[in-house]
Amino acid sequence: MVTDQQVRRLLKLIQTEKNFGIAAMKAGMDEKTARKYSKQGKLPSELKEDHVWQTRKDPFGEIWDGMKSMLEINPGLEAKTLFDDLQRRLPGKFADGQLRTLQRRIKY
Repeated sequence: MVTDQQVRRLLKLIQTEKNFGIAAMKAGMDEKTARKYSKQGKLPSELKEDHVWQTRKDPFGEIWDGMKSMLEINPGLEAKTLFDDLQRRLPGKFADGQLRTLQRRIKY
């Protein structure tokens, strides 16, 4: 993976070196990669896209509004307590391994 520092160095070396391949080697990257970044004129951190998709359906999506209202009423509730309550009210719907998912959801 190419860093911003490598691309900055490449852009400086392009101005001083006669051969593009030598500038790329001094910057620590392949010539083809160096050409890509010199044509785009952007750093790797500027090209990175955010992860916005979900890989799975949210298991708590249907009941989240009720959970949210419970947390607003009593913000001291812990995820484990809420999860135990869910398993008692909806037997078989939530496996024990989904506790961590609920903890992450409550954290945000």
